[in-house]
Amino acid sequence: MEKSSFESTQEFFDQWLNVYNATTGRLVEMPALGPAREKSEKMMKGFSTFVNLYAAGMDSNSNFQSVFMEAMQKVQEKTAPDMNGEISPEKYKEFYNIWIETYSETFKEFMKSGHFASDMGKLNSHLMDFQKYNREMLEENYLKPMNLPTKTEIDEINKELYSLKKTVKELTSQIKALEEKK
Repeated sequence: MEKSSFESTQEFFDQWLNVYNATTGRLVEMPALGPAREKSEKMMKGFSTFVNLYAAGMDSNSNFQSVFMEAMQKVQEKTAPDMNGEISPEKYKEFYNIWIETYSETFKEFMKSGHFASDMGKLNSHLMDFQKYNREMLEENYLKPMNLPTKTEIDEINKELYSLKKTVKELTSQIKALEEKK
């Protein structure tokens, strides 16, 4: 792949995202009307959450692709003069070692950068939003109508159980203390 074709892919994605934000993105932000207003708003929020996750994933992919292209270019520059002549197992081993070292160093530099950290933070944030939305929709549309316990209800039960165990433990120690006084 040439560098220019990669840049055109990035340009295409950027243009798609701009068009989405100018058209469909605005429709998603429109307030819903009618009896199913609340449900429609939740569905539109989910669509928007998915698009945010998709866009962050594409940005992350794009960044990794550019680092990959940079590493490939470095390997080509380092190995081009040595590739002339007879090909032997030693040359293959040498090429392999150069390839591994170059890719490792290039990706290590990228992963140490602040850009990588912020990119991963943004991706994880959108992923968590998407997972939270999916959990809420699962609870609301499947678990509650089937009269199954939701995560929130299970968490409340666990808190109550913990509190009861703690109280029983305290009362047991108080009873033992009273028995010892007799």
